[in-house]
Amino acid sequence: MSGVFGVVAEERPTAVRPLMERMAAALCHRDWFVADYSVDEAHHVALGRVGIGLFNPEPQPVWSEDGSVAACFSGELYRTAELRRNLQAAGHLLRDDSDLELILRLYEARGEQFIREVEGVFVLALWDRRQKVVLIANDRFGLYPLVYAHFGGKLVFAPEMKGILCDPDCPKALDLTALAEYVRFQHLLGDKTFFEDLKLLANASLLRYELDADRLTLQPYWDFAQLLEIPKTITLAEAAEEAGRRLQEAVDGLTRGPLRPGVYLSGGVDSRVILGLIPRDRFPVTSMTFGLRGCRDVVYAARMAAAAGARHHYFEFQDGRWVEAFADFHLRLTEGFHSWIHAHGISLLPQARALMDVNLTGFGGGQTAIDWDDPRLFDAPDDLAFVSRLFDLLSQETTWPSINEGEERLLYAAPVFRQIQGRAYDSFVAELAKYAHLPYDRRAAYFALCNPDRRLFQYYTVFNRSHVEQRFPFYDYRYFEFVYALPPELLYKRRLRRAIIHQRMPKLARIPYDKDNLPITARASARILAGLVERGKRHLHDAGLRLFPEYATL
Repeated sequence: MSGVFGVVAEERPTAVRPLMERMAAALCHRDWFVADYSVDEAHHVALGRVGIGLFNPEPQPVWSEDGSVAACFSGELYRTAELRRNLQAAGHLLRDDSDLELILRLYEARGEQFIREVEGVFVLALWDRRQKVVLIANDRFGLYPLVYAHFGGKLVFAPEMKGILCDPDCPKALDLTALAEYVRFQHLLGDKTFFEDLKLLANASLLRYELDADRLTLQPYWDFAQLLEIPKTITLAEAAEEAGRRLQEAVDGLTRGPLRPGVYLSGGVDSRVILGLIPRDRFPVTSMTFGLRGCRDVVYAARMAAAAGARHHYFEFQDGRWVEAFADFHLRLTEGFHSWIHAHGISLLPQARALMDVNLTGFGGGQTAIDWDDPRLFDAPDDLAFVSRLFDLLSQETTWPSINEGEERLLYAAPVFRQIQGRAYDSFVAELAKYAHLPYDRRAAYFALCNPDRRLFQYYTVFNRSHVEQRFPFYDYRYFEFVYALPPELLYKRRLRRAIIHQRMPKLARIPYDKDNLPITARASARILAGLVERGKRHLHDAGLRLFPEYATL
C-alpha cells in the first residue's frame, strides 16, 4: 500500500541500504508501484516512500537547501493557500507548489507542532540532522496506516508489517491478546498487530525518535474532546443545510485537477450523496457497480448514474470464484487485518484502474461502525451498562460471523484457551478507558473510529489503493467537525444523510434505498406512506399478481 518507510539504526551495525532495498521490494505489489528512498550514511538513517505514482509524483525524499532536513510524504493536503501565503509573508521561499515542499517549510518555520495546522489525508516522515530526530505523523483518522517497531536500539517503520519483517533482527513473538481480539471481533484494537513488538501508529499522532538517547515518544495532537457542541435546538433541516454545504465544498475540492475521479456506486446512500454533489462541470464522471444481475444494487445504481449523467459501468458477478482467485492477493495487501467478506471489488481493480485515477469513497459515511440506532448505548445509566452494551455491539452485531464465549472455547486447545480466556474483553475495557473523558455518544463514536472503522473497514480502501488512489469526502475535517458535534439523534438511521439527499438531489432521492426499498425522504410522514405502498406491492406479489418488479437484495 502507499506510505512511508524507513530505518534508523545509528547505534547498531545495521546494513541500512540493503535493508531498504528489501523493504522497497516487499512493498511493491504491481509493476506501477514507485518506491524511492535516501540513506544518510553518516547517521545510518534512511527515509523512503512507496505509492502507485498518482499522488506526489516528485522524487522523494526532499531535502532542505542546506541538507539539514529531509521529508517523505504520502497522501494529500487540503486548503493550503493560506498556509502558503503566511509562510511567504514571513519570508520563507517555496521552491514549488507541492505538498512536500510545504511540509518542509512549515517544519522549518513552526517546528514539529506544525502538524496541528494542516488538513488532509496523509502520513509523513522527517529527518532533522541538526537535532538528530526522526518525526513521523499522520492525519486525524490514520487513513494511511503505518506500522513501526522499536527494538535493539533502532526504529524501523513501513506501511505494512512485511516491510519491517524484512529486518532479520525484528522480534516475531505472537501477541496472544491480538489473537484473542481477532477471534472475537475479526479485527484488532488500539495499536496492536499480530506481533508484540510491531505497533500501528495511532491516528492523529506525532511520533518522535531521538537517535542519541534511543528514545521514542508518541504524542496525540487531536481527539474528539476538541469538537464543539452544537445546541440540541438545531433542527434536522438546519443541520442538513450546513452539513450539505460543507460536504459540497469537500467534494468540489476533491474533484478538481487532472486526475480522473470515479465513484463505486451501490444502491445505498453514501455513494449516492457523493455522486449527487459532484459539480456538473466535472462530468462525465465514471461510476462502477458490480454484483448479481438484477439485484437492487445493480438496478438502482444504474438508475442513479443515468439521473446524474455519469458514465456508468456494470460488472456482473455470476458466482463467488473471485474469492479463490484473489484471496492470496487480499491477504498479501491486508496482512490478515481485514475480513475477506469485505473484499468485494478486489477482482475489478484492473478495470477500475483503466477507468479512474481516484475513487471518491463513501467510507466513513455511516458516522460510525457501531449501531447509532441504539438508545441503550447513549442513555446507559452507568459505565458498566455502557461498556457491556458496547462490547455486545462490537462482538455480536458489528462483525459477521460473530461468536460467543462458549464458541470461543471450542476454537482453542485447552492449554492455549487458558492463556486466551478473558483477554479480548479485558483488552476491550482497557482500550475503551482511553476515551473515558468523553460523554457516552462521543466515547462510542471515537472508539469506533479508532477501532472497528480503522482496524477493519478501512482496509477496504487499503487494497483499493494498490490500483487507484482514494479520496474521502466524509473525512473532510470541516464536515466531520460539524457532523460529530451534532446531537446523536440527528444521525440515527442516517437521518442527516437522507435529509441532505432530499434537500440537494431530489432526482436521486426518488430512487429506492437498497436496504428498505423505499425512496429517500427526510419527512416521517412521507416515509410511512412509502412503506405502506411498498407493503401493498408485496401483498399483491405474494397473491400472484406480479404487477411490480422484485429485485433481490444481493
